Amino acid sequence: MWHNIWYALLGLFLAGYLALDGITLGTGIIGGRLARDDAERRTVAAATGPFFLGNEVWLVAAAGITLGGFPGLESGVISGVYPVIVCAVAALLVREAATQFRRRGSGERSLRRWDALVRFACLTLALMWGLLGGVLIGAIPVKDGHLPIDAAVLLQPVAILSALTAVAVFALHAAVFLAVRTEGSVAGRAAGLARRLAPAAAGLAVLTALVAVADGTVRDGLLNPLPTALLFLAALAALLLAPRIIASAGWKALLVSGFAALSPVLLLGAAHFPQALVSSAGAGEDVSVAEAAADPSTLAVVGPVVLLVLPVLLAFQAMQWWAHRAKADDRSPAYF
Repeated sequence: MWHNIWYALLGLFLAGYLALDGITLGTGIIGGRLARDDAERRTVAAATGPFFLGNEVWLVAAAGITLGGFPGLESGVISGVYPVIVCAVAALLVREAATQFRRRGSGERSLRRWDALVRFACLTLALMWGLLGGVLIGAIPVKDGHLPIDAAVLLQPVAILSALTAVAVFALHAAVFLAVRTEGSVAGRAAGLARRLAPAAAGLAVLTALVAVADGTVRDGLLNPLPTALLFLAALAALLLAPRIIASAGWKALLVSGFAALSPVLLLGAAHFPQALVSSAGAGEDVSVAEAAADPSTLAVVGPVVLLVLPVLLAFQAMQWWAHRAKADDRSPAYF
Protein backbone atom coordinates (compact mmCIF):
# COMPACT_ATOMS: atom_id res chain seq x y z
CA MET A 1 0.00 0.00 0.00
CA TRP A 2 2.68 2.48 1.01
CA HIS A 3 4.50 2.26 -2.31
CA ASN A 4 1.34 3.40 -4.13
CA ILE A 5 0.85 6.27 -1.66
CA TRP A 6 4.45 7.36 -2.16
CA TYR A 7 4.06 7.08 -5.93
CA ALA A 8 1.00 9.34 -5.75
CA LEU A 9 2.95 11.80 -3.59
CA LEU A 10 5.79 11.80 -6.11
CA GLY A 11 3.30 12.57 -8.85
CA LEU A 12 1.73 15.33 -6.73
CA PHE A 13 5.06 17.07 -6.11
CA LEU A 14 6.16 16.77 -9.74
CA ALA A 15 2.80 18.08 -10.94
CA GLY A 16 2.97 20.94 -8.45
CA TYR A 17 6.45 21.84 -9.65
CA LEU A 18 5.46 21.92 -13.31
CA ALA A 19 2.32 23.96 -12.65
CA LEU A 20 4.04 26.48 -10.36
CA ASP A 21 7.63 26.77 -11.56
CA GLY A 22 6.32 26.43 -15.11
CA ILE A 23 5.14 30.02 -14.64
CA THR A 24 8.67 31.14 -13.78
CA LEU A 25 10.18 29.19 -16.68
CA GLY A 26 7.67 30.60 -19.13
CA THR A 27 8.10 34.14 -17.81
CA GLY A 28 11.83 33.85 -18.29
CA ILE A 29 11.25 32.79 -21.90
CA ILE A 30 8.65 35.43 -22.88
CA GLY A 31 9.35 38.22 -20.38
CA GLY A 32 11.67 40.11 -22.71
CA ARG A 33 9.03 40.10 -25.42
CA LEU A 34 6.36 41.57 -23.15
CA ALA A 35 8.41 44.18 -21.24
CA ARG A 36 9.60 47.04 -23.44
CA ASP A 37 11.03 49.45 -20.85
CA ASP A 38 12.41 49.36 -17.34
CA ALA A 39 9.03 49.98 -15.69
CA GLU A 40 7.49 47.03 -17.53
CA ARG A 41 10.47 44.84 -16.68
CA ARG A 42 9.92 45.71 -13.01
CA THR A 43 6.25 44.80 -13.43
CA VAL A 44 7.10 41.36 -14.83
CA ALA A 45 9.70 40.77 -12.12
CA ALA A 46 7.24 41.86 -9.41
CA ALA A 47 4.58 39.48 -10.77
CA THR A 48 6.72 36.37 -10.34
CA GLY A 49 9.10 37.46 -7.58
CA PRO A 50 7.03 36.43 -4.53
CA PHE A 51 6.64 32.88 -5.83
CA PHE A 52 10.12 32.28 -7.22
CA LEU A 53 11.76 30.37 -4.36
CA GLY A 54 8.58 28.74 -3.07
CA ASN A 55 7.92 27.08 -6.42
CA GLU A 56 11.21 25.19 -6.27
CA VAL A 57 10.30 23.53 -2.97
CA TRP A 58 8.12 21.15 -4.99
CA LEU A 59 11.10 19.99 -7.06
CA VAL A 60 13.24 19.51 -3.94
CA ALA A 61 10.45 17.46 -2.35
CA ALA A 62 10.05 15.36 -5.51
CA ALA A 63 13.80 14.71 -5.63
CA GLY A 64 13.77 13.68 -1.97
CA ILE A 65 10.91 11.23 -2.50
CA THR A 66 12.66 9.77 -5.56
CA LEU A 67 15.96 9.27 -3.75
CA GLY A 68 14.49 8.02 -0.49
CA GLY A 69 11.32 6.28 -1.58
CA PHE A 70 12.16 4.95 -5.05
CA PRO A 71 15.81 3.91 -5.26
CA GLY A 72 14.85 1.72 -8.24
CA LEU A 73 13.82 4.80 -10.21
CA GLU A 74 16.89 6.72 -9.12
CA SER A 75 19.29 3.98 -10.20
CA GLY A 76 17.30 2.91 -13.23
CA VAL A 77 16.38 6.25 -14.80
CA ILE A 78 18.70 8.98 -13.58
CA SER A 79 21.77 7.02 -14.60
CA GLY A 80 20.37 6.55 -18.10
CA VAL A 81 19.31 10.16 -18.64
CA TYR A 82 22.34 11.59 -16.85
CA PRO A 83 23.11 14.18 -19.57
CA VAL A 84 19.57 15.56 -19.31
CA ILE A 85 19.71 15.73 -15.50
CA VAL A 86 23.12 17.45 -15.56
CA CYS A 87 21.91 20.04 -18.08
CA ALA A 88 18.74 20.65 -16.04
CA VAL A 89 20.63 21.09 -12.75
CA ALA A 90 23.20 23.37 -14.41
CA ALA A 91 20.44 25.48 -15.95
CA LEU A 92 18.66 25.64 -12.59
CA LEU A 93 21.81 26.91 -10.88
CA VAL A 94 22.48 29.44 -13.65
CA ARG A 95 18.92 30.72 -13.38
CA GLU A 96 19.25 31.11 -9.62
CA ALA A 97 22.50 33.04 -9.89
CA ALA A 98 21.37 35.25 -12.77
CA THR A 99 18.07 36.07 -11.07
CA GLN A 100 19.81 37.00 -7.83
CA PHE A 101 22.46 39.16 -9.52
CA ARG A 102 20.40 40.84 -12.25
CA ARG A 103 19.62 43.84 -10.03
CA ARG A 104 23.12 44.07 -8.57
CA GLY A 105 24.76 45.06 -11.82
CA SER A 106 25.31 48.65 -12.86
CA GLY A 107 23.80 49.99 -16.04
CA GLU A 108 21.33 48.90 -18.67
CA ARG A 109 23.79 46.65 -20.50
CA SER A 110 24.53 44.64 -17.37
CA LEU A 111 20.81 44.15 -16.69
CA ARG A 112 20.21 42.97 -20.24
CA ARG A 113 23.07 40.46 -20.01
CA TRP A 114 21.63 38.96 -16.82
CA ASP A 115 18.15 38.88 -18.37
CA ALA A 116 19.55 37.06 -21.41
CA LEU A 117 21.18 34.52 -19.10
CA VAL A 118 17.91 33.99 -17.24
CA ARG A 119 16.11 33.52 -20.57
CA PHE A 120 18.68 30.97 -21.74
CA ALA A 121 18.52 29.02 -18.46
CA CYS A 122 14.71 28.94 -18.46
CA LEU A 123 14.63 27.81 -22.08
CA THR A 124 17.15 25.07 -21.35
CA LEU A 125 15.17 23.88 -18.32
CA ALA A 126 11.92 23.76 -20.28
CA LEU A 127 13.61 21.78 -23.07
CA MET A 128 15.17 19.32 -20.61
CA TRP A 129 11.90 18.63 -18.75
CA GLY A 130 10.10 18.15 -22.06
CA LEU A 131 12.87 15.89 -23.34
CA LEU A 132 12.71 13.77 -20.19
CA GLY A 133 8.95 13.37 -20.51
CA GLY A 134 9.27 12.41 -24.17
CA VAL A 135 11.81 9.71 -23.30
CA LEU A 136 9.80 8.21 -20.43
CA ILE A 137 6.38 8.13 -22.11
CA GLY A 138 7.31 5.12 -24.22
CA ALA A 139 9.03 1.80 -23.68
CA ILE A 140 12.71 2.36 -22.94
CA PRO A 141 15.62 -0.14 -23.11
CA VAL A 142 15.65 -0.98 -19.41
CA LYS A 143 17.47 -4.21 -18.64
CA ASP A 144 18.12 -5.63 -15.17
CA GLY A 145 16.55 -2.49 -13.74
CA HIS A 146 18.96 -0.08 -15.43
CA LEU A 147 18.74 2.27 -18.42
CA PRO A 148 22.06 2.70 -20.26
CA ILE A 149 23.04 6.14 -21.53
CA ASP A 150 22.09 6.12 -25.21
CA ALA A 151 21.98 9.23 -27.40
CA ALA A 152 19.50 7.48 -29.70
CA VAL A 153 17.00 7.29 -26.84
CA LEU A 154 17.42 10.95 -25.90
CA LEU A 155 17.28 12.26 -29.48
CA GLN A 156 14.34 10.29 -30.84
CA PRO A 157 11.70 12.38 -32.66
CA VAL A 158 9.10 12.01 -29.90
CA ALA A 159 11.52 13.31 -27.27
CA ILE A 160 12.55 16.31 -29.38
CA LEU A 161 8.95 17.21 -30.21
CA SER A 162 8.04 16.81 -26.54
CA ALA A 163 10.80 19.25 -25.60
CA LEU A 164 9.49 21.86 -28.07
CA THR A 165 5.94 21.31 -26.83
CA ALA A 166 7.07 21.91 -23.24
CA VAL A 167 8.55 25.28 -24.21
CA ALA A 168 5.31 26.33 -25.91
CA VAL A 169 3.12 25.13 -23.03
CA PHE A 170 5.22 26.87 -20.35
CA ALA A 171 5.26 30.06 -22.42
CA LEU A 172 1.47 29.92 -22.75
CA HIS A 173 1.05 29.22 -19.03
CA ALA A 174 3.24 32.23 -18.17
CA ALA A 175 1.37 34.46 -20.62
CA VAL A 176 -1.93 33.56 -18.96
CA PHE A 177 -0.38 34.23 -15.54
CA LEU A 178 0.94 37.66 -16.54
CA ALA A 179 -2.36 38.54 -18.18
CA VAL A 180 -4.24 38.01 -14.90
CA ARG A 181 -1.48 39.05 -12.45
CA THR A 182 -0.55 42.39 -14.07
CA GLU A 183 -2.47 45.26 -15.60
CA GLY A 184 -2.00 47.82 -18.33
CA SER A 185 0.13 47.24 -21.41
CA VAL A 186 1.93 44.17 -20.01
CA ALA A 187 -1.38 42.41 -19.31
CA GLY A 188 -2.72 43.29 -22.76
CA ARG A 189 0.36 41.99 -24.55
CA ALA A 190 0.37 38.85 -22.39
CA ALA A 191 -3.27 38.09 -23.24
CA GLY A 192 -2.58 38.61 -26.94
CA LEU A 193 0.51 36.41 -26.81
CA ALA A 194 -1.46 33.68 -25.01
CA ARG A 195 -4.05 33.66 -27.78
CA ARG A 196 -1.31 33.33 -30.41
CA LEU A 197 0.57 30.64 -28.49
CA ALA A 198 -2.48 28.44 -27.89
CA PRO A 199 -2.78 27.00 -31.43
CA ALA A 200 1.01 26.59 -31.66
CA ALA A 201 1.20 24.71 -28.35
CA ALA A 202 -1.84 22.58 -29.22
CA GLY A 203 -0.46 21.85 -32.68
CA LEU A 204 2.88 20.74 -31.29
CA ALA A 205 1.11 18.55 -28.73
CA VAL A 206 -0.98 16.89 -31.45
CA LEU A 207 2.07 16.39 -33.67
CA THR A 208 3.97 14.83 -30.74
CA ALA A 209 1.04 12.50 -30.04
CA LEU A 210 0.75 11.44 -33.69
CA VAL A 211 4.46 10.70 -33.94
CA ALA A 212 4.26 8.83 -30.61
CA VAL A 213 1.40 6.66 -31.85
CA ALA A 214 3.24 5.96 -35.12
CA ASP A 215 6.37 5.00 -33.15
CA GLY A 216 6.07 1.34 -32.17
CA THR A 217 8.37 1.75 -29.18
CA VAL A 218 6.21 4.49 -27.72
CA ARG A 219 3.02 2.61 -28.53
CA ASP A 220 4.34 -0.42 -26.64
CA GLY A 221 4.78 1.75 -23.55
CA LEU A 222 1.09 2.68 -23.38
CA LEU A 223 -0.28 0.04 -21.04
CA ASN A 224 -3.49 2.03 -20.47
CA PRO A 225 -4.27 3.77 -23.77
CA LEU A 226 -7.85 4.87 -23.01
CA PRO A 227 -7.21 6.95 -19.85
CA THR A 228 -4.04 8.29 -21.47
CA ALA A 229 -5.99 9.44 -24.52
CA LEU A 230 -8.71 11.04 -22.39
CA LEU A 231 -6.14 12.94 -20.33
CA PHE A 232 -4.40 14.10 -23.49
CA LEU A 233 -7.66 15.43 -24.92
CA ALA A 234 -8.39 17.22 -21.64
CA ALA A 235 -4.92 18.84 -21.69
CA LEU A 236 -5.41 19.84 -25.33
CA ALA A 237 -8.75 21.45 -24.49
CA ALA A 238 -7.09 23.31 -21.59
CA LEU A 239 -4.45 24.75 -23.93
CA LEU A 240 -7.08 26.11 -26.27
CA LEU A 241 -9.51 27.26 -23.59
CA ALA A 242 -7.24 29.13 -21.15
CA PRO A 243 -6.49 32.19 -23.32
CA ARG A 244 -10.16 32.55 -24.27
CA ILE A 245 -11.39 32.91 -20.69
CA ILE A 246 -8.78 35.33 -19.33
CA ALA A 247 -11.11 38.33 -19.44
CA SER A 248 -14.15 36.53 -18.04
CA ALA A 249 -12.64 34.02 -15.62
CA GLY A 250 -9.52 35.79 -14.32
CA TRP A 251 -7.49 33.52 -12.05
CA LYS A 252 -9.56 30.51 -13.11
CA ALA A 253 -7.87 30.76 -16.52
CA LEU A 254 -4.55 30.17 -14.73
CA LEU A 255 -5.92 26.96 -13.20
CA VAL A 256 -6.85 25.77 -16.69
CA SER A 257 -3.42 26.52 -18.17
CA GLY A 258 -1.84 25.03 -15.03
CA PHE A 259 -3.62 21.76 -15.73
CA ALA A 260 -2.06 21.73 -19.21
CA ALA A 261 1.38 22.37 -17.69
CA LEU A 262 1.14 19.51 -15.17
CA SER A 263 -0.60 17.05 -17.51
CA PRO A 264 2.64 15.26 -18.55
CA VAL A 265 2.87 13.83 -15.01
CA LEU A 266 -0.70 12.55 -15.24
CA LEU A 267 -0.05 11.13 -18.71
CA LEU A 268 3.04 9.25 -17.55
CA GLY A 269 1.22 7.79 -14.57
CA ALA A 270 -1.85 6.83 -16.58
CA ALA A 271 0.17 5.33 -19.43
CA HIS A 272 2.34 3.01 -17.33
CA PHE A 273 0.64 2.15 -14.03
CA PRO A 274 1.11 -0.28 -12.29
CA GLN A 275 4.55 -0.22 -13.90
CA ALA A 276 6.95 2.62 -13.15
CA LEU A 277 9.10 1.87 -16.21
CA VAL A 278 8.12 -0.09 -19.30
CA SER A 279 11.01 -1.89 -20.97
CA SER A 280 11.35 -2.31 -24.72
CA ALA A 281 13.26 -5.52 -23.96
CA GLY A 282 10.04 -7.29 -22.94
CA ALA A 283 7.49 -7.36 -20.14
CA GLY A 284 9.88 -9.36 -17.97
CA GLU A 285 12.19 -6.35 -17.77
CA ASP A 286 9.47 -3.88 -16.72
CA VAL A 287 10.02 -2.18 -13.37
CA SER A 288 6.81 -2.02 -11.34
CA VAL A 289 6.05 0.66 -8.78
CA ALA A 290 6.48 -1.92 -6.00
CA GLU A 291 9.86 -3.06 -7.37
CA ALA A 292 11.15 0.50 -7.73
CA ALA A 293 10.08 1.44 -4.20
CA ALA A 294 12.16 1.14 -1.07
CA ASP A 295 11.58 -1.53 1.56
CA PRO A 296 7.94 -1.45 2.78
CA SER A 297 9.01 -1.02 6.40
CA THR A 298 11.01 2.08 5.44
CA LEU A 299 8.07 3.58 3.56
CA ALA A 300 5.70 2.80 6.43
CA VAL A 301 7.93 4.66 8.91
CA VAL A 302 8.73 7.73 6.81
CA GLY A 303 5.40 7.89 4.95
CA PRO A 304 3.34 9.35 7.82
CA VAL A 305 5.97 12.07 8.29
CA VAL A 306 5.63 13.09 4.65
CA LEU A 307 1.85 13.08 4.95
CA LEU A 308 2.12 15.41 7.96
CA VAL A 309 4.46 17.82 6.16
CA LEU A 310 2.32 17.95 3.01
CA PRO A 311 -0.60 19.94 4.53
CA VAL A 312 1.92 22.48 5.90
CA LEU A 313 3.42 22.93 2.44
CA LEU A 314 0.00 23.27 0.83
CA ALA A 315 -1.12 25.76 3.49
CA PHE A 316 2.03 27.85 2.99
CA GLN A 317 1.54 27.91 -0.78
CA ALA A 318 -2.13 28.87 -0.39
CA MET A 319 -1.22 31.66 2.05
CA GLN A 320 1.49 32.94 -0.29
CA TRP A 321 -0.83 33.10 -3.29
CA TRP A 322 -3.60 34.69 -1.24
CA ALA A 323 -1.24 37.34 0.15
CA HIS A 324 -0.09 38.25 -3.37
CA ARG A 325 -3.42 38.01 -5.15
CA ALA A 326 -3.44 41.72 -6.04
CA LYS A 327 -2.26 42.77 -9.48
CA ALA A 328 1.40 43.75 -9.79
CA ASP A 329 2.78 46.93 -11.35
CA ASP A 330 6.11 48.73 -11.49
CA ARG A 331 5.62 49.99 -7.90
CA SER A 332 5.18 46.50 -6.44
CA PRO A 333 8.18 44.91 -4.67
CA ALA A 334 10.18 42.93 -7.23
CA TYR A 335 12.30 40.95 -4.71
CA PHE A 336 14.81 40.09 -7.45
